[in-house]
Amino acid sequence: MKRLLIFFLALISFFTIDAQQKVLDSLYTVSKEQKGKPLVLTFNEISWHYRNIQVDSALLYARKALNEAKDENDKSLKASVYNSIASAHQAFGVYDSANYYHQKSLSINNLLGDSTAIANTFNNLGIVNDELGNFETSLQYYFKALKLYENQKKDSDLVPMVLSNIGIVYKKQGEYYKVLDYYQQALASYKKSNNLFGITVTTGNIGSVLLRLKKFNETITHSENALEGYKKLGYSRYIPYMLNNIAVAQDSLGDHINAEKTYKNAIRLFISDSNEYELTNTKIGFAKNQIQFNRFSIAISELNLALEKAKENKFKEFEVSALKLLSDAYSLDGDHVLAYQTLQEYILKKDEVYQLEKTKSILEIESKYQTEKKEKEIIKQRAEIDKNEAALELNNNLLIGAIALAFLLGLIGYLFYEKQRLKNEQLQKESELKNALVKIETQHQLQEQRLRISRDLHDNIGSQLTFISSSLDILKYGLKDTETKVKDKLTSLGLFTKTTINELRDTIWAMNKENITFEDLQTRISQFINTANQASEQIEFDFVVDSDIKIDYAFTAEEGINLYRIIQEAIHNALKYAFLDPEQNNKSIEVCIYKTFDFFHIQIKDNGIGFEVKEVAFGNGILNMKKRVVDLKSELIMQSKLDKGTKIKFSIPVKK
Repeated sequence: MKRLLIFFLALISFFTIDAQQKVLDSLYTVSKEQKGKPLVLTFNEISWHYRNIQVDSALLYARKALNEAKDENDKSLKASVYNSIASAHQAFGVYDSANYYHQKSLSINNLLGDSTAIANTFNNLGIVNDELGNFETSLQYYFKALKLYENQKKDSDLVPMVLSNIGIVYKKQGEYYKVLDYYQQALASYKKSNNLFGITVTTGNIGSVLLRLKKFNETITHSENALEGYKKLGYSRYIPYMLNNIAVAQDSLGDHINAEKTYKNAIRLFISDSNEYELTNTKIGFAKNQIQFNRFSIAISELNLALEKAKENKFKEFEVSALKLLSDAYSLDGDHVLAYQTLQEYILKKDEVYQLEKTKSILEIESKYQTEKKEKEIIKQRAEIDKNEAALELNNNLLIGAIALAFLLGLIGYLFYEKQRLKNEQLQKESELKNALVKIETQHQLQEQRLRISRDLHDNIGSQLTFISSSLDILKYGLKDTETKVKDKLTSLGLFTKTTINELRDTIWAMNKENITFEDLQTRISQFINTANQASEQIEFDFVVDSDIKIDYAFTAEEGINLYRIIQEAIHNALKYAFLDPEQNNKSIEVCIYKTFDFFHIQIKDNGIGFEVKEVAFGNGILNMKKRVVDLKSELIMQSKLDKGTKIKFSIPVKK
């Protein structure tokens, strides 16, 4: 077998196409009688079944599932739907979209703490990056998934699945000993769970790797064990794959008689299965075996049949292999003209990487026709080489003397330079130390001043505001029921005072910190969103955070409070203006923070009534948001359309 991945995919598709259609028909029938969460799960299942047979339908049903899931207050359900959409995009080859939806699913599952779902998404992200050729990133995701699966110890077959995926990444890089190590770990795990299918497939794959490592006896043992496994499973279609591996190993060990029998058996089964690809490959191996018996006519006949199949089906790698071996067979049979012509055709097909090998081969054939001419050229070349070697020896002696002199001068110069460099470094370090001490003293004084101001705000203004709020409540309850306007005014003043107290606490929170970590900021925003959610139960809030953002990333106190105030004001505006239509359903506000290489991106989006940006005069809230964004060295982008909702976004640079 040339590619292990083809083996897996062929095995799955061959045995499941008819079964999948029956399952799909059953799911269609069930979906007609479902609503809510059961319908979402059914659409999800239909999408998964379509993924490997009809990608358009997979994406269609994943989107249907998402539309239904929006009406359900179930974050876990949404995460599973995002995963289905990502997998459909992956099957399409649209990897940026696949990565985006896997990340959305991961963000939700991180908030829910669902370790199994997180591990599944890590594995999916590993597959995406593997297919993109991002092997280092792919391995990072696979190892994260492996760690979570091993900690759970629930489904033992998930661990060898990831181990096999890791082996596939290393196989693409030619790291066959690492591939062997991970396949053997997977095999041990499958044996522990007594999974005959996993044992059989992994044993066969190990045999293929051992063949590349030229461990032929071990190849035969593993391939024979896998062959018996396929017989027990009833998967007779894959028995000739193992036979071909055994035949190649037998031939390599010099057991040409048994190799001949094994090749013939494999060819017979591949013909029965109409497997043109593997039949072509096996015929080339059989022809090589016949050459060992000096049966050149049989070998030439088999190679011509293989070459015809390779050209007909565009099996380019087999076409190249057949041409090279056919040239050798013609040459051994004494037909040097056909050998030369076939070799020229081989050279045209061969990859440029093997240019040196091509040149060597063509010279060997041409030497049979131009021996006398080449001998004269060789004698002439030897004379020129002797002459050039004498001149080269003289030049080398002169060059060695010049290099020695240059080295001595360079060494002296280097010693002077190194002495001066060390002196300059010492002076620079002394200067840096003085500056650092001055900076530390200044920062210490500023921190002391901040703490003093925050204590004054808390002890004086905070306590006074709290006293005012309590006094207003007492006055309100002391009034008569008829004095409604006065009561309303006192209620309004009380709410304003409490809001001022909350804002004062946020300010004190920021002032007490020299730096604000992303974890602190995320927690503060989550608390505010939870408070807003409790006050507005009809509105669904969604807070999505990119998992790649490090929680210990530090903002300055000014940056942190500006970010928090912008998000706070945007949500206030949405709650105040976006949902004036009482008949609107599915009201939602989403806060999203994600990171690219150079920027943090913040987006606050609602699906409210919207407005025409050019026709509205902005109040102090929007103007304050713009000023804070400018302080963050960014620009506020506001997008809104009537009945389409409003989106506010901005980006701030990442500190290196």
